[in-house]
Amino acid sequence: MNLKSIAAAVALVLSAPAMAATCTGGSPLGNLGPPGSALFGQSFSRAGSYLDCYSFALSSAANSFGGVIELDAWLNKLDIDVTGVSLFSGASYAGQSTGSLVGADYSAGYFSFGSLAAGAYTLAVASTVSRDPGLWNAPVGYLGLLSTSRATVASPAPEPETYAMMLIGLVGIGAMVRRRKQS
Repeated sequence: MNLKSIAAAVALVLSAPAMAATCTGGSPLGNLGPPGSALFGQSFSRAGSYLDCYSFALSSAANSFGGVIELDAWLNKLDIDVTGVSLFSGASYAGQSTGSLVGADYSAGYFSFGSLAAGAYTLAVASTVSRDPGLWNAPVGYLGLLSTSRATVASPAPEPETYAMMLIGLVGIGAMVRRRKQS
């Protein structure tokens, strides 16, 4: 990973407590349940920095996860680097979006955002397209998948196995105390 990509990712995370950047592309993904999934992506034919925003809604609590792959041909004059993926709550796609940063995660093409409440969200994908010495000038882009699953809730009451283990422990301690008294 080059220094420019790292710097762009850090700048995206640090400058985004509230999303105020102008989205250069993207689209609404609709209601993603949970469970649900949607494909998203963008293609580019010019060098530059891009921020694509994809809005979606959740009807109940969910965990979200997905991945992004870069699509650029070998020996192409253009090169794409996806520099970050961020999730904003309370935001909707309208070219200019506002919302609170939920999190930023992008490690080796995968991202994950857990424990999301029902509501509207925007997934922001930052990318940089640069010129490389190459043989042809084909478009580059990225393709991503966003999936949601139902959020799991911890059981509020102890399970029967918990009581069984506690009873076995108390019997063991009682046997040890009795053995010490007999010695």
